[in-house]
Amino acid sequence: MNRASLIFKQKFISIIFIIIALIGGVLIYFYISNLKASLAKDPMSNEVLIAKEDIEKGSEIQIEMITKQKISKNIFSNNFISNESEIVGKEVKDKILKGEIISRDKINGFDNSSSKNLKFSTYIPLNKSAVTIPVIFWGDKSMINEGDKVNIISTYYENENGNLKSEIVLNEKEIVIISKQQSGENEVKNKSTGLSLLSNDDLEIKDNKNNIYLTFYLNNEEITAIFEAIEKGNLYVALCSSKLF
Repeated sequence: MNRASLIFKQKFISIIFIIIALIGGVLIYFYISNLKASLAKDPMSNEVLIAKEDIEKGSEIQIEMITKQKISKNIFSNNFISNESEIVGKEVKDKILKGEIISRDKINGFDNSSSKNLKFSTYIPLNKSAVTIPVIFWGDKSMINEGDKVNIISTYYENENGNLKSEIVLNEKEIVIISKQQSGENEVKNKSTGLSLLSNDDLEIKDNKNNIYLTFYLNNEEITAIFEAIEKGNLYVALCSSKLF
């Protein structure tokens, strides 16, 4: 009798463990499902299309060549594409590398009319403003792209003590939009209050091949600092490393 009772208890304990394991599995399943749903609804990210493989210039985009990836909404560009049907079957204008975000400017015959009604202000993060500033970049302009992190360096001449000063006014800021030039109507010729003072002449900074216009998301303190720096002298841009340490 005691032996039968012992066997029954052992089986009963095993059954309890199995039931607990099943309940735990169900709970874990629902937890993961809810987590995936919450990630899918993440208001701070957008889905964009990226290349699953190198796509050569002149080739026709097929569905198996592309996939979706989430990126932060802070990285705004109305050039990015999120709907496969918009580009499948279209010809590639320039080679797209594996893992690269597919943009409208690399697709022939892409209808850009759908992006005309996008309001840039709706993509600006809370408590930030989009600020475009003119900077000087001495490198090859193909080296600098949207999404790069850069330092903005202010160089100016101090009248009081005759010193040439240089300081970083924006540190490791991500470029939201980059423009190599401005249209003739919007070009502004600014008086140089910085390096040109060395010659004692009121020289104008003319539009030259080293000027580019960068847009950043900045807080109020950064906006004040950057426009004070523009008034004092010239702004230069230096690329930062993307590696994490």
